[in-house]
Amino acid sequence: MYKRKMTVRRKRRLWLIRIRTLIILALLIWGVTNLLHNSGKTDDDEPANICVNASKTPNDSSGEPSGTYIEPDITQVLSEHEERILGEEEGVLKEPNTATTVSRNAAGIPEESETPTRNNDRPTVSEVIKDWRLLLVNADNPLSEDYTFELAAIDSTRKFDTRAIGELKKMIEDCRAQTGGCIWAQSTYRSRQTQGEIFERKVQEYVNMGNTREEAEELAAVIVARPGTSEHHIGLAVDFNYAKTEFENTDVFEWLMGKAHNYGFILRYPEGKQSITKVIYEPWHFRYVGKEHAEIIKANDFCLEEYIDYLKD
Repeated sequence: MYKRKMTVRRKRRLWLIRIRTLIILALLIWGVTNLLHNSGKTDDDEPANICVNASKTPNDSSGEPSGTYIEPDITQVLSEHEERILGEEEGVLKEPNTATTVSRNAAGIPEESETPTRNNDRPTVSEVIKDWRLLLVNADNPLSEDYTFELAAIDSTRKFDTRAIGELKKMIEDCRAQTGGCIWAQSTYRSRQTQGEIFERKVQEYVNMGNTREEAEELAAVIVARPGTSEHHIGLAVDFNYAKTEFENTDVFEWLMGKAHNYGFILRYPEGKQSITKVIYEPWHFRYVGKEHAEIIKANDFCLEEYIDYLKD
């Protein structure tokens, strides 16, 4: 009897040891797999350590968001947006410090009722368009490889143009204080290499869906700019929170739409402007252009391409 009990105990111990060993091996395999998966992430994949959720108080910046950077779905392209033509309706173009306004006729051609009188201290149009704050970077205007500027750190991974980072930080601070909402800079400056990795991942998604490489690149380019054509290269663009369309339903987005121009920022890819920008509506993407330019763009419902054309005209 005693020997039988001892045999049973030994068998139980052996089973416990085997089970424990299997659990340890499973944990080790999971750990190694997770490490290899995370090693390929870019800075944009890591959520910024700003706030947890919209219920946080304005001064509570502890914790971090519980998700990762998510790009919008291709199903949102074209079907959700109407084409907007500059001359589709009559309007008034407002510009401070002029003696008159410039109105558009039904054909969309600017008509001046009087010759504007400008202050002698105001820069000429050619000087304004050369303004670093108005640098246009898109599919038709790739960034020159010799363009240089200085970056300053927002946190351990994100950087912004040194000349504009103060306005960005102030805008985020005031937004949180006045709304009590959760807002953080998810994606700011990106190198060409990082942009290339993000673009390639999106292209591969469409290739896996059965598209040719050429078709996949065209589909991807509507959502993710090709390397060298992204505003993120110049350190003046910022994607807020998780870069999802749902951001437009938040209090902080409503605040930004009403106040961002006071800090020199504009909504870069507005709804209804895709025929001009060639980029889908992105409620999370804001661009620094300087307060004086942002005020005119805001007052006239321009996108950046329209504003630059207006200055040229």
